[in-house]
Amino acid sequence: MSHKVALKKRALSSNDLSMLDGLLKEWCESRHYDILNLEAQEAARELVMWFEFGVDKPHQLRELLATR
Repeated sequence: MSHKVALKKRALSSNDLSMLDGLLKEWCESRHYDILNLEAQEAARELVMWFEFGVDKPHQLRELLATR
């Protein structure tokens, strides 16, 4: 990862992590996936990436997850 990309990412707070965790669990439950499933791990990485680059509203993240 380049230095410029790292500077654009935003830090995650404990509240942010709780929100992302809740969204991931909701997504997993709707698809009957275990949270340790490979698909769930990929979704988690995407959630964090989207958040770090500025998508921070739960409804927006939910919409992005729905396209997976």
